[in-house]
Amino acid sequence: MKTIENIKKVALVLFVALGITHIVSGLMFSNGYLKEISFILNRSLDIPFAMTAVIYAASGIYLNTPEKSRKPLGIGLIVISLLIFILLIYINLLIPDKVSLSEL
Repeated sequence: MKTIENIKKVALVLFVALGITHIVSGLMFSNGYLKEISFILNRSLDIPFAMTAVIYAASGIYLNTPEKSRKPLGIGLIVISLLIFILLIYINLLIPDKVSLSEL
């Protein structure tokens, strides 16, 4: 169980770091500071930010369940995480943005 605890700790650090960077880049873009860099950061950090949140939440749920029911729960959490990842990829690649980098 030390592996899952370590994954949870690393996911928390990455979640906080990516979250702060993502929020700051969004604020910088909306206020017009370093528009190109903040636009690229804001558009490229949404999937890693969401996935670290999912990994942190899934590891927390997994650690707080009794050992007898962990195996089916682990498989379910992996399937849900993959579905969320595929949905985020679909949203990012196939739904067009209102603002593109060429319009800046």
